[in-house]
Amino acid sequence: MSNKMTDLSIALVMFDGAEEQDVVGCWEMFWWATKFDDHPADKDMTEEDFNYNFNSSGENSSRGLPNIFTVSACPSPMTMSSGMKFMADYSLENAPPANVVMVPGGEGARATDKLRENGTLDYIHKLGTQADMKYVIAVCTGSFVLGHAGLLNGVHCTTYMNQYNRFAREIPDAKLVRNTEINFVQDGKILTSNGPCSGQATSLRLVEDYVGTRKKDKLRQLLSFVYPTAKGLIFENGALIEHDV
Repeated sequence: MSNKMTDLSIALVMFDGAEEQDVVGCWEMFWWATKFDDHPADKDMTEEDFNYNFNSSGENSSRGLPNIFTVSACPSPMTMSSGMKFMADYSLENAPPANVVMVPGGEGARATDKLRENGTLDYIHKLGTQADMKYVIAVCTGSFVLGHAGLLNGVHCTTYMNQYNRFAREIPDAKLVRNTEINFVQDGKILTSNGPCSGQATSLRLVEDYVGTRKKDKLRQLLSFVYPTAKGLIFENGALIEHDV
């Protein structure tokens, strides 16, 4: 497989009241996967390999990575769902091109009128429908935002387990999967997930889908994300496949 995480340009959308874990969990998965992108999939990770990639030696040593960034309509620090203050790297107007978009849930995901007014929904819709878009991801109630952005009509998806009925009312054209035992649902390029920590499992599934199972397994080891196994449902041409990552 020739795909590399560095081929992806990943926009993590933020807004006031977004859930911290939804953003940070996905960021961590994508950062680690990209940081160790060049490590051979069939080679064990030695201490020297880890130090070269992770610490301040070698050319792949910057803390930030140019293909992973946050974007928001809000130019000032935002108060997230659990009270932390976050500031986005870019505004909606000056964000770099992206072929992956991730949308968090949290209290702010309920404010869809505000997200429509400030251009966030239009930004997500534009990215999600562009021809070269690789993946569209929602964590937890971020699926509501995707739905209101017009990206889930006819799509198998899920959301936070305590919000099934509200989701069915607000996004009636989506194919909601009501299953509290799964972490994620993938339908083509669109991945949705259960609660906040399921964002890590969903990101892990993207890594597996794009760069392969061997590198996904290495990422699990690097992050000690080894138990329990994350469970998901994948829909391919209408057929359902159960899958663990």
